[in-house]
Amino acid sequence: MRSHRPYLVWLLGIGGLVTVVGVVWAFAAIEAAGRSAAGSGPMMTLPVGVYTQYTQRSIVPDYTGLWLALIVTVIGALVLLAGAVTAFVRRPRPA
Repeated sequence: MRSHRPYLVWLLGIGGLVTVVGVVWAFAAIEAAGRSAAGSGPMMTLPVGVYTQYTQRSIVPDYTGLWLALIVTVIGALVLLAGAVTAFVRRPRPA
């Protein structure tokens, strides 16, 4: 007998899609952070007497995108899990 709960399909579909988007986003963020760290060699120094605030620091990759991607992945997995649990829970049949 077919279930009449179309929201389950939406929960499973949206959860799966958000999870995949989060994982792809995480891979892209890791690659971008790796490229920025590898591409930043030693910074050129400025001549004596020139304002040198920016030459005193090394460039550190920004991992904000990675953290956001992990949050999106976890939210997608939770929605997917909620859809799966709801799909397998049996409703009481009317007598």
